[in-house]
Amino acid sequence: MELECWGEDWGITSVDPECLKILAFAKFSGAPLVQKSTNNPFWSPKGNLPVFRHNGIVLTDFLAVAKHLKSCNYSADYNLTNKQISEAGAFINLMEESLKPALQYITWVDTKNHINLTRVWFGKHLPFPYGLFYPNRYEKAAVRLIESLYPQFSEFGEIGNDTEVETAVYKAAQECLTLLSNRLADSHYLFGMSASSVDAVMYGYLAPLLKAPYPNNTLQNYLKNCSNLVRFVVRISQNYFPKVVKSFDERGHQEQKSEQGSTEGRQEAEEREAEWPNQTRNKVEIKQNKNQEQGRK
Repeated sequence: MELECWGEDWGITSVDPECLKILAFAKFSGAPLVQKSTNNPFWSPKGNLPVFRHNGIVLTDFLAVAKHLKSCNYSADYNLTNKQISEAGAFINLMEESLKPALQYITWVDTKNHINLTRVWFGKHLPFPYGLFYPNRYEKAAVRLIESLYPQFSEFGEIGNDTEVETAVYKAAQECLTLLSNRLADSHYLFGMSASSVDAVMYGYLAPLLKAPYPNNTLQNYLKNCSNLVRFVVRISQNYFPKVVKSFDERGHQEQKSEQGSTEGRQEAEEREAEWPNQTRNKVEIKQNKNQEQGRK
């Protein structure tokens, strides 16, 4: 079993929600899934990632992959009752209807995020010349999705920042986050101490929203105020993807040390520059005093 997907960054094993959902479900179910961070959707069936491959079977969406893994006796839902399975399905539908469009919006439609984060990331990680093609394709797909969900606002107007569409997208996402936070409460996972498929979907959407360095971070700040959802993301990252978290933390410490070193170096240089005219003046004054003493003699 292998999953071709977008690579890790920001302390999470993949920057893409769809990839994260499958990777998390595989971890929860114990499936021997191998992650291949190709960052290249050219050979994928739909021109996007993830792509799941197993024994000649090729799948591209979470529900199909989860169903296939269950048929191979890898499931994260064995401990759930029929009622809990129905409730989990309802929460998954809620997240698909609210959080998925919100992430598409803030990643591809929000101008500030799109220019300063999304374009930069994909341009850096996609092989040339795909970095010139796929971001445009994904942006257009996100715009079509938002316009289809909010046709009453987008038919004759803009859908970008400071519009009714943005307000509607944020409102739906915030209501969803509040419901998830209330349902999770103080539990480790939505249904107690064991992670299930709904937790995989939840992690897939919350982790990028929490960890990505969005310049326009209105929805991210709302999520950060839901402290139990933040702990949920951190718990799964540390328990199931510890190497990714450790690697990210180490890079952060190294960057911090290098910044401190460069700052100290600049300060020393500035101090030397500030001392230089004083030292020269002092030398001149000493030489003048010596000449005066010799003249008196």
